[in-house]
Amino acid sequence: MSSIPVVEPPDESAEDVIERLGMVPIPEEGAWYVAGPRTQGLNAITVLLTNRPDGFSAMHRLTVDEGWQWLAGAPAALLRLRPGGSGVLNYVGEEHAQVLVRKNTWMGATTLGWWTLLSCWCAPAFRPEHFELGERAALVAEYPTFETEISTLTRDAPVGRMR
Repeated sequence: MSSIPVVEPPDESAEDVIERLGMVPIPEEGAWYVAGPRTQGLNAITVLLTNRPDGFSAMHRLTVDEGWQWLAGAPAALLRLRPGGSGVLNYVGEEHAQVLVRKNTWMGATTLGWWTLLSCWCAPAFRPEHFELGERAALVAEYPTFETEISTLTRDAPVGRMR
């Protein structure tokens, strides 16, 4: 895996991006989003990860596949924990701009700079019943090798409620 590039301070702040795109907090998961195109078979959102305490995507899993595509800003670290106890930490950025997260895989992400702008899409289209928020203790028990990453990508309480 190649090295992570040094990230210079962006010209635009995270607050500027949030305002420009009309973003709102992602319920339970954290970070920011704005809805994109939607059909029954597919939907997309634009996501902003920030270096603030509420700015990471907490560990969660979906019962549908989700694609992640880097758009701008710093690279992001994306942790994927697969059924059965294995996992991988990927970097989503200019060099490796796309990652697919298969259904039922735990995932969480954080920016490696001030902020990261991503496009995320789900197929079939996301519905709240597809979502499950991860709990730190249970994830660490199942994936002890990733204890540090799990601790970084979970919260004591969710950011709001989805339903």
